[in-house]
Amino acid sequence: MNARPDIKRVGIGWLALGAGLMLFTNGSWTVPVLVWLAPVPWLVYLDRARSWTALLPLLGAFVLVNFLVWRGIIPAPGLLYYLVAAIYAVAYFLPFALHRLLAAGPTHPLATLVFPAAWVAVEFVFQRWITPYGSWASFAYTQDSLPLLQLTALGGTAAVSFIMTWFAAVAAWLLRRHVAAKARIRLASGCALVLLAVFAFGQVRLAAEPESTAQLRVAGLAPNIALDREVVLAVDEVRRNGEMSPDARERVGLAAARLNTDLLHRSRIEAQAGARLVAWSETGARVLKSDEAAFLQQAIDLAREEQVSLFLGLGVWHPGATPPLENKVVAIDPSGGIAWEVHKAHPIVGAESPFIEAGDGIIRALEVAPGLVGAAICHDFDFPALLHQAGVRDLDLLIAPANDWLLIARLHARMAAVRSIEQGVALLRPTSGGRSFAVDALGRPLAIVDAPGITLVAEVPLQPRSTLYGRVGDLFAWLCVAGLLAAIVAAARRRYSRRQH
Repeated sequence: MNARPDIKRVGIGWLALGAGLMLFTNGSWTVPVLVWLAPVPWLVYLDRARSWTALLPLLGAFVLVNFLVWRGIIPAPGLLYYLVAAIYAVAYFLPFALHRLLAAGPTHPLATLVFPAAWVAVEFVFQRWITPYGSWASFAYTQDSLPLLQLTALGGTAAVSFIMTWFAAVAAWLLRRHVAAKARIRLASGCALVLLAVFAFGQVRLAAEPESTAQLRVAGLAPNIALDREVVLAVDEVRRNGEMSPDARERVGLAAARLNTDLLHRSRIEAQAGARLVAWSETGARVLKSDEAAFLQQAIDLAREEQVSLFLGLGVWHPGATPPLENKVVAIDPSGGIAWEVHKAHPIVGAESPFIEAGDGIIRALEVAPGLVGAAICHDFDFPALLHQAGVRDLDLLIAPANDWLLIARLHARMAAVRSIEQGVALLRPTSGGRSFAVDALGRPLAIVDAPGITLVAEVPLQPRSTLYGRVGDLFAWLCVAGLLAAIVAAARRRYSRRQH
């Protein structure tokens, strides 16, 4: 059958409306309320289509949308960017195709469960085992409603994505032709009650305060912009020349020393002002490998003299080595002992992976009276499975040194805050080039700094909230996968039975 008559019959308006709304569902131009509505026109389009050929223009529209919304966010150059964006489009097109296969014909309200189950299954499998960029593109990250996001404490981002896409499937079902009025009312009422329960759960959880909460004064530091620029220029000179001459080595070392001295000085000021924990942003300090021991001795002396715990975001350069860089956090206790160092477990593929050796992915903890503190670095927080360790170990606070750029700053900050709600742990995220913040174990903001190079200070309540997701992990996502597979098997059996008769 020819695609053009089918599109005309279904109505190209639904296709165009869906494409327009999808521009505001993720990436650069997210509008939270439109994310709930955006799939509706495409689901209606597929419900009214009489041929599978209707899927082809939908896929083409989705690819074009992804080319636009992820520009400047996906860290890939040239044609590679379009390839990655197209792969994401194809992956998230699959739930629409599965809806057309399994749910476009049946009029039973249970058909509305196919699209959300498929969406969650694709998000889970794609983000966990296929894309190297972790949980980016999850619908859950588009939302800024704290009551809604409390749902992640039960089922992770999968639970929020499921509710949002189920709402869209219900709305599309209500627009189907030849559905009895009573059935529409029952389904609309049921959906409204579920949404009311979800938001009520979130409000109750946010209102339930613990009887007593220990407080820890913390400070988050990002490097001075001008001093950071000096280091970048000195390093760029070496890269252009292709060799590290003695003069160039001295210039890099001096620039790094000025940057690091400033960070140490500002850390001492915060410790003397009452901070018991000071953390630096991702690679906030820069040091040549040959100078690392001397630099760490300065930090050890500071921690011992001021009786403060230090979590140092450190970039170490090994000229001529393979790989040439270390991206790590060094934890120093108030006695001056180096408790541990943790390396970035998920260097950004393409942008960082050729230059940094990945860490082991184990979150280590340091006892900082009156709580237990762990750390992971920037992109690591985009991988919920890695951060699951925080919930299992009942950490009180996570340190998340980060380094962002303006276009992703708020979205990436929101993604990290969701990990806090999922695992029931407070979070301190000092950030270069983006948003620094501290939130409590429910994701409530304690302090936010959007200005680069400005110190963040907060009183963090160390009251971990044990969560169901922190205990059972991705059980809800697995249930969606199982439910989708069951729907596929049931559909195959029905078709086989019809052929037999």
